[in-house]
Amino acid sequence: MRYNRLPKAFWVRVAILTGAALLVGCGPMIGWTVNAFAPPQKVSALYKPPPGKKMLVFVDDMINPVSYEPVKAELAAGISSRLKAANVAAETVSYSELLTLVAATPNFNRLAVSEVGQKLGADIVLYVKIDNFSLKDSEASPLWQGKLAGTVRLVDVEMGRLWPDDRPEGYPVRPVEVPSETNPSPTYGEVLSKKLADKLADDIAKLFYDHEISAAEAREQKTKS
Repeated sequence: MRYNRLPKAFWVRVAILTGAALLVGCGPMIGWTVNAFAPPQKVSALYKPPPGKKMLVFVDDMINPVSYEPVKAELAAGISSRLKAANVAAETVSYSELLTLVAATPNFNRLAVSEVGQKLGADIVLYVKIDNFSLKDSEASPLWQGKLAGTVRLVDVEMGRLWPDDRPEGYPVRPVEVPSETNPSPTYGEVLSKKLADKLADDIAKLFYDHEISAAEAREQKTKS
């Protein structure tokens, strides 16, 4: 992702406030000053799909089966709604339609991604392969440590792979995690699954449209990259 440089006026304001903070012995305020006055940073899409297309978000866990099946529907729905809201997709195929096709097709796992899209009337398939999904290290432990990671690629049902053109296996999205926490409820995994799916859906959708993030988010992403 490409970040635009901060405007000169911003740094002038920071310099003035920083100088004032130092004069009164408030060095620790410098970091706060930069955070408080930093404008949002513009992030360019990594790839912009052809406009006006019907898209299928196909979340697949065939290689790495998930322990909680609903996370796939949550992830697909989250991505689809964001793509429509950002006008990346004119229309999307519902996850329930995909499930109906899976149930009606005995050899479904032998179908190519493009064939799945064709059968569901999509123009483009956003294929999301789940690489890692975990909610806790041990079923006996009350400590939850959620993590979700995946690889994505865009496939035109007629022409084949659109993006990424240099990675046949797809683009690896930065894994999302939530802070470790203790919760004795056996159903807390449902809550945690929704949090993970929502965070990863947001990251994946934003690969395909221009958007803004805070300066703090930009620093965090650069640290993790």
